[in-house]
Amino acid sequence: MKFHSLSSLMLVCAIALLGSGCASRANRANLSPMQKRQITTHQIEGSYENVYRAAMTVLQDQGYVVKNTDMASGLIVASVDRETSKSSQFWQDFWTGDIVDKGTFIEATITVGTINDSLQEIRTNLQETRYNRHGGKTDIKQLVNPAVYQELANQITVETKRREALGR
Repeated sequence: MKFHSLSSLMLVCAIALLGSGCASRANRANLSPMQKRQITTHQIEGSYENVYRAAMTVLQDQGYVVKNTDMASGLIVASVDRETSKSSQFWQDFWTGDIVDKGTFIEATITVGTINDSLQEIRTNLQETRYNRHGGKTDIKQLVNPAVYQELANQITVETKRREALGR
């Protein structure tokens, strides 16, 4: 009887977690393109070159591999592959008989645009792809968490100021 109660409790917890995840995704999916633009766009004081190079430096500091750059258009494309911990993979396999979340591949694009000589605008897009043990894609979505984009902009601002203090 205790086993039945424990499995019922686990089922209720799993449903609650899935439901809360679906609700937050649904809210994010309802954002208009303008709302997404507001989340992903920031202005940074500094020269175009310093902001551009600062953005590349911050991405590299976070483990991203820069795949493509074009300073003339302001485009930076980078990606990072983050594998789920081995213990998490073990427990997924133990409970479900499969590893449904082996890791996450994140692609970042940053576009730097000039507003004037000392003010630049960055627009960032982060796309997350989850994959399973067979390499199959299980979920692809644009990340729209304002805190993530704000933190990235803050780090780029700090790196820009550091570069300018060095006279670059």
